Amino acid sequence: MRREVLRFLGALLLGYLLVAGVAGLLVYLLYTALPPEAQGAFREALRSRGALLGFLGAFLLVLLAFLLEPLFLGYLAAARALGREAEVVLRSNPGHRLPLKGPFELRHLAQMVNALAERLHALEEEAKRREEEARESLRLEHARFLALLESLPLGVVVANRLGQAALYNPRAKALLPELALGKSLYALLDREVLAHALEAPGHPFALDGLRLRTAPLPEGFLLLLEGSPRPGPKGEEEAPEKEALALKDLARLLAQALEDRLGYAPGVRVEGEGVLEVERMGLLRGLKELAGLLAQAGVEAVWLEARGEGGEAELLLYPVPKPPHALLEEVRRQGGRARFGGGRLSLSFPLLPAPERREAVPERPPLYDFRLLEASPSPLLEKPLREALYTAFDLETTGLDPKADAILALGAVRLLGERVLPETFEALVDPGRPIPRASSQVHGITDEMVRGHPKVEEVLPAFFRFQEGSLLLAHNGAFDLAFLRREGEKLGLDFAGPLLDTLLLAQLLFGEGMGLEALAHRFGVPVLGRHTALGDALMTAEVFARMIPLLEARGLATPLQVLEASRKVALAKLKY
Repeated sequence: MRREVLRFLGALLLGYLLVAGVAGLLVYLLYTALPPEAQGAFREALRSRGALLGFLGAFLLVLLAFLLEPLFLGYLAAARALGREAEVVLRSNPGHRLPLKGPFELRHLAQMVNALAERLHALEEEAKRREEEARESLRLEHARFLALLESLPLGVVVANRLGQAALYNPRAKALLPELALGKSLYALLDREVLAHALEAPGHPFALDGLRLRTAPLPEGFLLLLEGSPRPGPKGEEEAPEKEALALKDLARLLAQALEDRLGYAPGVRVEGEGVLEVERMGLLRGLKELAGLLAQAGVEAVWLEARGEGGEAELLLYPVPKPPHALLEEVRRQGGRARFGGGRLSLSFPLLPAPERREAVPERPPLYDFRLLEASPSPLLEKPLREALYTAFDLETTGLDPKADAILALGAVRLLGERVLPETFEALVDPGRPIPRASSQVHGITDEMVRGHPKVEEVLPAFFRFQEGSLLLAHNGAFDLAFLRREGEKLGLDFAGPLLDTLLLAQLLFGEGMGLEALAHRFGVPVLGRHTALGDALMTAEVFARMIPLLEARGLATPLQVLEASRKVALAKLKY
């Protein structure tokens, strides 16, 4: 605004000087045309009324400034606003249209820009359609790859040279619940053991209830995870390893082992389903004796039936000529029951509880972003905006005073550059106090909804781990961060920031602070789940993703530059 005022005063002074110069020239020409006695009278009149003429000139200048300033500055403001709206169309939201307001020529210009935007939008849609057609075959191959990865019984993680996860499948997430894209494996696993595993690719290592192996990749490494071996007695160098297997997988494994030893495939039938925990190698050693007995007796056809019901899995083999004592003892040693009679061998094991079954079923496809394989060791604030990791979050509280009120809900989502990731955090918090009715009318959270939910002492550490290794992002984040810092100090958690705030960025980009919903409309972001913690966090993430091209156009290429620029706007002085 100061620059516009100076431009106005400069233009006004220049115009005034031009008018005064022309008037002075006319007076001079008139003066020279007068006879000598009239010239003397003219000079005397100027001397006697010079002060009055100077006052009138100054008064006229001030009057013109007073009358013309609103028109001039309003015109400049309208033109500047038109430019900002056009930039939104160009860089963030092609569906946005310029408002038709202001002087006639600016309204006409806005109409022309909107017409060009329509044409640009149509061309972009056509280009997208052709691109989709060209990439359809690649997408099918990609879908097959993800389906294969999703079905693997092993946890699979692809990491860059810094150990940051660039891809993982649902099984890996089940084994490492805090795993997320961009999260360092060195923060989730023992650094020394992981380093040894990288030095010995292919060799298994036991770590924190897991078995892991690594394989080198050109831009990082592959990590394979399995369920952990159970610890053996003290002093024992190698304890037998138990693993969780689906009933159908165990039946297939035993049938394959018999086929390898007998030379023909046994008949297999599986009824029911379930997961059981066995020592695979012990069972295979016991099968060696069984195969020998079948071969000696000349048995030419064997059946294997597997049933899972009533919390127990039963494997039934027949015909069996003699009891295979080694296999019977091995099954009993593993906690199962073994019976032989009438040429039928029955092996029974307890099924694992249902949660293990749910864990084995992926809930969502593998997550990946291979840009993370190109990660550089630069600090978070110095990475390009499109490569940095962010955690957009929002709180719902009992009131507006961080010193006296409490957190009711916390929602968050991670994003990598302009891509919002399907990694979310959502929790209701029992504040241990009644929720004021006025607050419930805003966010809809009632005492009944939070009763029995975890306290903030349980929720906040989980959120702290979720956002580690990323930049915090919020709308009017000073408010939310004040709550986090107050509660975090009690728990020894340092929510020191830095924090990117879309409220400040709106003032930086558009000259005014805007509400989250208004920003969503401007950028074409759907307004869903308003005044819920996760809903607002998702909207904040989508809005920020669309702000990135506008920030880059202003020469703000890193989070550090964006922070420094946003600290200079007026709203940055707001304190809680």
